[in-house]
Amino acid sequence: MSPAWTASWTQAVTDVAVADLELRDVTVRITVEAGVGGERLRAGLSNRFGTTPLHVGRAAVRVDGRAAPMRFGGRSAVDVPAGEDLVCDPVDLAVVAGAAVEVDLYLPGPWRYATANVSTATWHPSAPGDHAGSDHFPGRATPVLTLPDGAEMELPAPVLRDVEVLRDVPTPVVVCLGDSITAAGWPERTARRLRDRPVAVVNRGIAGNRLRLDGAGPFGPVFGASGRSRFDRDVLATAGRTHVVVALGVNDLGHPGTMAPEDQLPSSEQLIRALDGIGARARDAGLSVLTATVTPFDGAEGFDRERELRRAEVNEWIRGLGSGVVDFDAALRSGPGAIALDPRFDSGDHLHPGDAGLDRMADVAAEVLGRSV
Repeated sequence: MSPAWTASWTQAVTDVAVADLELRDVTVRITVEAGVGGERLRAGLSNRFGTTPLHVGRAAVRVDGRAAPMRFGGRSAVDVPAGEDLVCDPVDLAVVAGAAVEVDLYLPGPWRYATANVSTATWHPSAPGDHAGSDHFPGRATPVLTLPDGAEMELPAPVLRDVEVLRDVPTPVVVCLGDSITAAGWPERTARRLRDRPVAVVNRGIAGNRLRLDGAGPFGPVFGASGRSRFDRDVLATAGRTHVVVALGVNDLGHPGTMAPEDQLPSSEQLIRALDGIGARARDAGLSVLTATVTPFDGAEGFDRERELRRAEVNEWIRGLGSGVVDFDAALRSGPGAIALDPRFDSGDHLHPGDAGLDRMADVAAEVLGRSV
């Protein structure tokens, strides 16, 4: 069998132009964790939401202290056109599962920060100048974005969309399509639990993402296109994909009346049809489908009893799917029949799991995937 490119780390990119940041004469270092290893690697860059070309003056990748240049059609510099993605030439660096992969991009600029991945990737801009591949990277603090409630969050990592590895032996690739709960990192934690398989569990979560409709409100572009409309781009275009976990729906219920118009609140039947439609598209493409129950949000903004009834109806339908179910609701709630997150798993906002909750999700996902891959 010929070697094949396989997704080792991924994220869905989204429109972050609201940050109003310009990058000029700076090197960005983006660090991600390899899900599976291979003999060579390549990185995918995205300028999908940019309005001008992204000029990369030079690029390099580092793995375990070893550095190599990234080239694009044999050239060290490249322009990524506005609205497009680009993959670098294969890089002769071997990578093992769990390794830290550092992607350095020198951006002469000016480039308006517009395309980024809201994920577990970390990144830092440098002091001015080209520091791609440097052993002593002069990193500076990651810029922050002020949210509507006054809280601050580090801006997501720009440009990088995926890291693929070349493997002689095929491995399953599980693509996790979700919202901020997915973007927070349960897929990466699941991959660590399955490392002896091996299996790639890759993340395509977007904070604020909805299943049926695109993001709405001032931060709507950040929340991204709906799960069903980005399915082809973020699931089917993932290298080596064999399985998909669909973990969406809580924002469809929670956002209307808060971040989105009230009349966008879906019925349980509408959510079920959307989940069923994504499942059918995935199966038609040859993927094995796993569907996650919608997690509790009692006490969070947007919660009421009617929305809870709709969540329960959707979850009842999901549980009827049989073996292809990842029951995050049962894993995270405070007890049988409860409708709130267990305090042990609550980050504090009654919607997002904290570290213990993400670990609990990873345990459940790993158990289900261990029987499926």
